[in-house]
Amino acid sequence: MIVSPREREAIARHLGMSVAAFEAAHTTVSGDDVVLRDVESGACEWLDRLPGGTTACRVNAAKPDQCASYPFWPRVVASPEAWEDEKTRCKGIGGDIVVSAGEIDERSGMADALADLDLLLEELDYEVKDLGARCWLSGDCCDFDAAGHRLFTSEIEARRFAKGVDLTGWDPASRMCPAWKDRRCTAREHRPLACRTYFCDPAFTERVNDLTECYITRLKWLHEKHRLNWDYRDFLAHLARLKESLPVVSRANDRYQGDARADVNVTGS
Repeated sequence: MIVSPREREAIARHLGMSVAAFEAAHTTVSGDDVVLRDVESGACEWLDRLPGGTTACRVNAAKPDQCASYPFWPRVVASPEAWEDEKTRCKGIGGDIVVSAGEIDERSGMADALADLDLLLEELDYEVKDLGARCWLSGDCCDFDAAGHRLFTSEIEARRFAKGVDLTGWDPASRMCPAWKDRRCTAREHRPLACRTYFCDPAFTERVNDLTECYITRLKWLHEKHRLNWDYRDFLAHLARLKESLPVVSRANDRYQGDARADVNVTGS
């Protein structure tokens, strides 16, 4: 597990050690990152296994942010299926403490990742404007099948888009963008990167393609920073998957709606 300088300092203080002594005894370097050492079993060295199959953390008061945010990790809250799968490994999922939808975004780091994505797209818009590329407002680019155009995005871009568009009445089989109304985009501020760099004017194709590649690289860096899985696929396929998770999946005190963000229940620690 990667530990930042702040996290290393907090654990060292909790253990009554200097940061240097803590790093020498309990961390190692992996690539460009400093990570906590594991024991031979592959588990964290601070993990205590208690009678009855439960566990405890010996540095719980100073544990790293990644530990504190569990089980609301991006890969776990990515879909109802991922949430159900994690339940087989964590007895605390499905308990009696309700965690709100907003807190899930905060604790999973998704809110921070979306904020970084907002800034990235804002910078992109400024660069596109400097190029002088103009949108002809033909609406052709949104008619994917007619234009022979497939739009690829990351999952977080699709999530951002879905926050500003009602997917409930949209039919994925239509192969039409749910924000496309009367040949106009009704969700321009929520558009993904590839929409913002697609122009009908062939004079800008080469320069816009270069800009797209640059910002896709930066988008990958954003995923690495926030420990998000890089899932780059057809935009409509992402939206169809998000739409599938909109109906409530409910069983007593155990609810999760994917990006619809129903409150969920966990056991307190």
